[in-house]
Amino acid sequence: MSDLRIVVVGSYHADFLINTPVLPNWGDDLRPDSVRTVPGGKGLNQAVTLARAGAQVWAVGVLGSDPVGSSLLATLAAEGIDVTTIARHPTVPTPVCLVFTAPDGRNAFVWRVPDEYAIMPEVIAEAEKAIRGADAVLLTFETPEAISRVSEIARAAGTQVIVNPAPRPADRHELDAVRWDLVDVLIPNEAEARALLPDDHPARGGPAEHLAEAVGRALAIPLVCVTLAERGCAVYDGATTRAYPAHATEAVDTTAASDAFTAVFSARHLAKADQADAVDRAQSAAALTITRPGAYDALPTRADLA
Repeated sequence: MSDLRIVVVGSYHADFLINTPVLPNWGDDLRPDSVRTVPGGKGLNQAVTLARAGAQVWAVGVLGSDPVGSSLLATLAAEGIDVTTIARHPTVPTPVCLVFTAPDGRNAFVWRVPDEYAIMPEVIAEAEKAIRGADAVLLTFETPEAISRVSEIARAAGTQVIVNPAPRPADRHELDAVRWDLVDVLIPNEAEARALLPDDHPARGGPAEHLAEAVGRALAIPLVCVTLAERGCAVYDGATTRAYPAHATEAVDTTAASDAFTAVFSARHLAKADQADAVDRAQSAAALTITRPGAYDALPTRADLA
């Protein structure tokens, strides 16, 4: 695992974690059970999990030049992640995400990445050397504007392209603009998989276990793993589909489960583990994550992943 070189392109921001039995309404004076501030972003969670699994990781994104951005940069560096490919914005504050979590583990998110934090061509250019020298690049839909260009660079260099299409974009045009023919591995959840299919595709409203194959065939992607929460996941490898049950556990907070799964599945796949092993370890990481409150704080430790 220590030989793996992975570039993670995504959002790196702060999470405000709010544990509350109900969501606030306008005018409410709500007293939550707890409020905490921690490092956040799907890109950050996945980069941290990969680093803890033993991979060499480069983070590509944008942080502010404010104290929040400096703190996040220090956190990434302390995890052993290369931060030389992180850009710093001189004036716009580092983004934050509000995460409301209910006692049963359900959550709601309020967040926005300012336009100034888009992964612009100059940011990609600074990261191009790392991308060309990597085994894989992992991208999320936190930065959809970067996916096609980064994928083109990666494909030209023989670097695998892994996409976690989350969060699901509200604008269909963002999905249609992606060069899916350049993607080697796709890891959506059920809702994201359905959104990737054309409106008139028969599988869009069909059984969840058929989604991996439908998406793989529709977008010509050789490996698709659709996560189905407590129902496990389904994996299509270009020829067959296999379903895997989830690991039984009691959910405390599901916020970072998909990030832990995506990172571990990607690492095991790149390390040439067989499919069942890659899924089992990813399911284990996700199951462990949801037994803990929070996102960054809930991610598997190095000892867990070992």
